[in-house]
Amino acid sequence: MTSPPIGRRTLLAGVAAAATLCATAAGTGTARARTPASLTHKGVNFDTDRDVWRTEYVRREIAAVKEQLHGNAVLLLGHRLDRLTEAASIAAAHGLFVWFEPRQFDQDAEQTLAFLGSVARAAESLRTRYPCVGLSVGTELTIFMSGLVPGKDYAERGRALGRPESAGYQQRLNAFLGRAVGTVRPLFHGPVTYSSGDWEQVDWHGFDVVGANLYRNGDNRTSYTRALRALHRHGKPVVITEFGCCTFTGAGELGGSGFTAVDWEREPPVVKDGYVRDEREQAAEVGALLDLYAAERVYGAFVYNFIAPDSPYSPQRCHDLDIASFALVRTYPSGTRRGYAETGQWAPKQSFRAVADRFRCRTP
Repeated sequence: MTSPPIGRRTLLAGVAAAATLCATAAGTGTARARTPASLTHKGVNFDTDRDVWRTEYVRREIAAVKEQLHGNAVLLLGHRLDRLTEAASIAAAHGLFVWFEPRQFDQDAEQTLAFLGSVARAAESLRTRYPCVGLSVGTELTIFMSGLVPGKDYAERGRALGRPESAGYQQRLNAFLGRAVGTVRPLFHGPVTYSSGDWEQVDWHGFDVVGANLYRNGDNRTSYTRALRALHRHGKPVVITEFGCCTFTGAGELGGSGFTAVDWEREPPVVKDGYVRDEREQAAEVGALLDLYAAERVYGAFVYNFIAPDSPYSPQRCHDLDIASFALVRTYPSGTRRGYAETGQWAPKQSFRAVADRFRCRTP
């Protein structure tokens, strides 16, 4: 069996069914007198967990975020400290605001905290040279960390969210987040957030920024703006840590589950029947969400994601894994003239241009 690229948290359908989009957070926060400016942070998710990692490729890609996409921030994801720190140093040198986000899967609380402490130290070391550095203590830990919800892996935990045996997981999550904040505060002195799932009821008192992974789909389309506005009630800057759309007709209706357009159990994986490549739909959905965030005075937004080399484009529909990719650029498979592994080449999709147009218009 070939697993779908773990970079886009491969939630099974049971997660979406069990999750509550408009979850009411445990903490109310204290309203601030000044409303932060909208889209101060204009950025992308940059996944460091990939098969091919070459410094020269990373340099070109991060330079493109700044110079071609007109972004001013990156959210770096991954489980390897060396890659996180290398990408962070490159991004900071380009003048980008750098957010670290450690992503380990299926680790327990103690293992997660140990790695988080290492990342916090690295982030603080970078912050002493470049002041624009932030830290997310994790993402959707109810499913990606063991111990909060029953299940041996993230797939089982996702399916278990709505079951009786998972009762109390919100309290367990917030207890762990309290430990996470307590771990990083003595080590890191920049802003701290958490990338929450829309089913998680986070107590935001200990955080500087409210972080939310907020994908729009057919089920939440009419309630999405209300859910977005509700994030402001905590009186802290709101950052959409993940949003995006895949690259086929109808992807906007599937939202964060767009990866299911591919049958990942086949070897090699194949695109399922009925899915047709459509860069226009991806561009329209991502562009509309950025417009909404600007109108709703969201402090920052990070498109998921910049590049996905493990889901390359193919002119053959059944092998075009980029159909099920959220990336703003497409890559090419190994063994071809433009193979990513051999050349590091990529090409902007229509969504890249849609994002660049909006980021450029909002550049001071």
